[in-house]
Amino acid sequence: MVDPSSRGIQLVELTILASMLAGAVAGSVTGWLARRNILLSICTFMIGIMGGMLMGTGMGRLIYGRADGYDLPPIKAGCSALCSTSLAGLAGSIPTALVIAVLVGFLTLRHFHPRPPRVRTCLIGFTAGVLMGVLGAMVMTVV
Repeated sequence: MVDPSSRGIQLVELTILASMLAGAVAGSVTGWLARRNILLSICTFMIGIMGGMLMGTGMGRLIYGRADGYDLPPIKAGCSALCSTSLAGLAGSIPTALVIAVLVGFLTLRHFHPRPPRVRTCLIGFTAGVLMGVLGAMVMTVV
């Protein structure tokens, strides 16, 4: 049997995962709160996943890449790595959730009448995205 603590976690991949989770949740929550339409929520979910992959790749390479083109070596999985993985989750989820929530919120709320407050809708989507990104990164570390 393999010791679970001998597994390694690439922080770049974890940043991409957290970013995709944050983008998907921020997009779908903001789309749902904008109009309460399931089709709009599904479309913004897909937009959030694609935007999260792009932004997570950029943030992961920017923060955890080295000058020689290689990534940092993997860290050991387990409870001792929660500090590093929560920072990787925050690095991927904060910019992605912010961009996706603002983009979806302002594009969708521009065309609907009556519309809910833009800032509140975007803030709820941003918060949900960041929480899901960080929680996803932490769960991937422990499991």
